[in-house]
Amino acid sequence: MVHVHRRRAAIALAVCAAFSLLGGCAAGGSSHSATGSGDPAVVAGDKSNGRTVSLKVGERLELILASSYWTVRGSSVPGVLRQDGASRLLTPPPGCGSIPGTGCVPIRTDFSAVAPGTATITAQRLSCGEALRCLPSQQHFALTVVVR
Repeated sequence: MVHVHRRRAAIALAVCAAFSLLGGCAAGGSSHSATGSGDPAVVAGDKSNGRTVSLKVGERLELILASSYWTVRGSSVPGVLRQDGASRLLTPPPGCGSIPGTGCVPIRTDFSAVAPGTATITAQRLSCGEALRCLPSQQHFALTVVVR
């Protein structure tokens, strides 16, 4: 059963990665993926930076950022959007390589919409690769979540 859940998560990540190349997951609202719990979740990624996504109370959101250099700061209003556990590393995508310091391992952070309102998920990073400092425009991530 765990193998099936991991496979679904890997498929969801691959779908999100493909969408991010075309403009981003959850760019307008309702990109969904199977997360293994039986309930679909809205998936947001790097291309969702600066955007707004809407959820209904009870829905879940998966934030998948393409680099392990990101530190997710969580929800600005946990009573509206609750972070469900710590961020975790996902399986490296093909071509990531085994060279330390590349930062190409994606991270996933899960959230649940618990009450109507608006919250912001933020993340930040300083490094965009080994010995490669991010430009100011690459250091911050923010996603506004409106829960109805």
